[in-house]
Amino acid sequence: MTTFFLFLPAFFFGFHSPVAIQPLPALYDGVVVTGPGHFEQLSELKIQGQVTLKNLILDLKAPVILSRGSTLFLEDVHLNVSDPPGAPNGTSGLQCDGPAHIIIRNSELVPTGSAHPMWRIKGQMEVDGFQTLNSEFHLDHVQANLKKIKIFELEISHESLVSAEHLDLVFLSTHSSNTDHLRFEDVPSEKSFDRTLSLGSGAKATLRDVRVQIFLLYIHGAGEASLARMDRVQLAIFPACRGTLQLGSGHMGSGAQPVVFPEAQSSNCPFRISLRDVNVDTWDIYAGGQADLTFRKSTIDELNAGGDAKIRVEDSEVYSDWMAVGDNAQVTIERSTVGALRLATVRPDLSTSQIRLGGKSHTFFRQVRFDCGIVAKDDAHVEIEKFTVAPQYVRKSGNAFVLSDVPLLGSNP
Repeated sequence: MTTFFLFLPAFFFGFHSPVAIQPLPALYDGVVVTGPGHFEQLSELKIQGQVTLKNLILDLKAPVILSRGSTLFLEDVHLNVSDPPGAPNGTSGLQCDGPAHIIIRNSELVPTGSAHPMWRIKGQMEVDGFQTLNSEFHLDHVQANLKKIKIFELEISHESLVSAEHLDLVFLSTHSSNTDHLRFEDVPSEKSFDRTLSLGSGAKATLRDVRVQIFLLYIHGAGEASLARMDRVQLAIFPACRGTLQLGSGHMGSGAQPVVFPEAQSSNCPFRISLRDVNVDTWDIYAGGQADLTFRKSTIDELNAGGDAKIRVEDSEVYSDWMAVGDNAQVTIERSTVGALRLATVRPDLSTSQIRLGGKSHTFFRQVRFDCGIVAKDDAHVEIEKFTVAPQYVRKSGNAFVLSDVPLLGSNP
């Protein structure tokens, strides 16, 4: 392999301050880009082979694709990440096409605007010093050695094996398999702890000096989970079933009498979650297939419906981080609050709170207090009746149709 070194000393950029922003050079196999310097990448960046970036600032305004077998090495790199206006969460993230190798040392990532960078990683990962804001790592069949990381969400799933120390997380999360029987106990909130955890879908993590605000469990299919003495959790379900559920928040269950979801005879949903002395923060719902469900008096963070799902939400709180309805799904929300921009100062991720409607979906809002805006595209059909607070904006594209019994300010034609 021929190695091509691209060395860019300070005088390359001139003597004026601030340093001029330059397009990122082409990244060939073996290239080493060394600053100081300030670069930007406006189109999709595909990395093949071995690429090293050192001592520079990079403005990323598009996705990064790391090809199978490639290596990306970042050292003393400051990443500024932004998304195009109205883009979905994670647009300017990083995606591994197959197993790859990521090495990060003494670097940082800062999103701008409403960006919420998501890195979907496969292969190997070595990190020693990575400070981020509002960003996520999702590990899928990854062998990782992680040190000194601050990040919004670290997901460890799908047979990933992780050794980690000195982590500061908002969410530590994991996805179950469809048949997992999981047990989690004594995970504190905002207190440093050491623990070896058997996580979902065959993943394992050895944690030392790790601080977590919320433990997040994604439960799939007929997966079962028992949680005990957990300071703060968020629970995510993927229902394709029928019934009526109440997904509340607060302290639930005791050692003598656990709270079980779903309640007996309330649905034909196959998953089971048992809670003993657990503080539940919110729930995420990702409904699909032929789901036909009603949720009452529930506290919902993310609400997504696709396929032919029929979802009804009554007398509930829906943070909409994010709420998305697509395909042929039908969603009705009544007497509820939808959106949580008011909470963005304490939960910055909720600055992306938004309702996104597409496909041939049909969504009906009645007596809703909106605390976010609506983006409708494709052939989405939206009806709004007797709102208590109007949506902050309504943006339409394609053949989307929005009907309201009161004219909406900030609505494009």
